[in-house]
Amino acid sequence: MAAVAVLGALGVFLTRRAAAPRPVLPTVESLGAVAPEVADAAREALDDLAREPRDAQRWGRFGMICEANGIIGAARDAYATATTLDSGEAKWWYRLAMVEARTGRTDDAVAAMRRATELSATYAPAHWRLGLWLLDRDDTDGAERAFVRAREIDPRDVSAALGLARVYLQRRQDQPAADLLERTLANNPGDRYAMQLLGTAYRRLGRTAESEFALAVGESGEPAWPDPWTDEMMQYRRGFAVRLKDATQYFVAGRMAEAMALLQQLRLEKPDDLALLDHLGEVSIAAGKLDEGVAMLEQVVARDPERFETQVNRVPARRGHTDERAPVFLRPGDVGRRLVAGHEPLVRVHERVRDRAEALRVPQQPADVVEARRAQLPRPVRVMERVLSTRA
Repeated sequence: MAAVAVLGALGVFLTRRAAAPRPVLPTVESLGAVAPEVADAAREALDDLAREPRDAQRWGRFGMICEANGIIGAARDAYATATTLDSGEAKWWYRLAMVEARTGRTDDAVAAMRRATELSATYAPAHWRLGLWLLDRDDTDGAERAFVRAREIDPRDVSAALGLARVYLQRRQDQPAADLLERTLANNPGDRYAMQLLGTAYRRLGRTAESEFALAVGESGEPAWPDPWTDEMMQYRRGFAVRLKDATQYFVAGRMAEAMALLQQLRLEKPDDLALLDHLGEVSIAAGKLDEGVAMLEQVVARDPERFETQVNRVPARRGHTDERAPVFLRPGDVGRRLVAGHEPLVRVHERVRDRAEALRVPQQPADVVEARRAQLPRPVRVMERVLSTRA
C-alpha cells in the first residue's frame, strides 16, 4: 500500500508538472546592447534553459547572470519564474527581493525578503537586509527584531550589530548605541563605519573630543555587509575591467581574501599584465603575506624600474618590536590617487629595511601628512603610523 501511495503522489506531481505552462524563454537580443562577454554567458545559460525550461535552478542562474551585469528587468523576470517553479527555494526569493529593491518596488522587495527569511531562517543576511529596509521605512520595531535575529544566527557578523546600533540612533537612544558600538569595536578594532556611528553617538552625548576623533577616523567608512548569495551572483560579472574594479573595491573595503582571489583569477587571463601583478603584491602585503607580496612587487620593478611613485619598505619582526612591516610611505596627494586610480600601478619596492634603527633613517613624510588622511588609508598604509610615532 505504501508503494502504491508513493507512486500515486509521484503521478500527481508529474501530472501537475506536465500541466504547468511552459515558461517563455527570452532571447539574447531581448536583453538589449550588452558586452560580448555578457552576451556569450547569457546565450550559454539560455541554451541550458532550453533543454529544461521548467528547472528553477537554471532560471536562477540566468537571473544571476543578468543581475550581475546590470540587466535588471530580465533578472527580475527570471527570478520570478524561478520562485514560481520552486516556491520553497529561499535564494530565489532573496534575489528577487534585491532586484525589486533596485527598481524601486520597495513593498514587493520587503514582501519577497520576508518570504526568504521564512524559508531560510538561518541565513543572516536575509534578516539584516530586511532590517535595513524596515529601518528606511522608520519601522524601528520591525528592524530591531530583524537585526536581533541576525545576531542570534551569527554573533560574529558585525553587520547585525551595526544595524542594531542604527536602530538605537534613529530612536535617539544614544547611550545604548554607544555601548553596543564600543563592544563591537572591542571585538572588531578598526572598523571605520562603526567608528563613524560611534562618533555620532558621542557627539549627541556631549563627548566632544571623543566624537571628533571617532568621526575623523570613520569619515570615509563604508559598511561591509557579508553576503554569500550576493557574492555568488557577483561571480557572474563579465568583462576584465568590471572584475578589476570589483577587486579594487574589495581591497579598499579591507576584504583582502576576496581581492586576492579575484586578482589571481585575472592574472591567469593576463599573466603579463604588470599592473595586475602590482595590485596582487600590494594586496598580499595588506593580507599579511609580506614575503610573497614584496617578491611580486620586486618582479614588477625589475621589469619596469621607472613605473612607480611610492615606496614600500620591509621591517622584519624582532623580539620586542611589534612593527613587523612599514609598507608604504606617501607624498602629499598620493593617497587620493591611490584609491581612485584603478588600474594604474602605484607601488614601488624602493629598498629593504633590515632593522628598526635603519627604518627610522629612511626618509619619511611627516606624520601629520598621514594623520590628515588616515581615515582614507587602507591597512598597508596605516601600519606605518606606529613607526612614525616612534620618531616623536
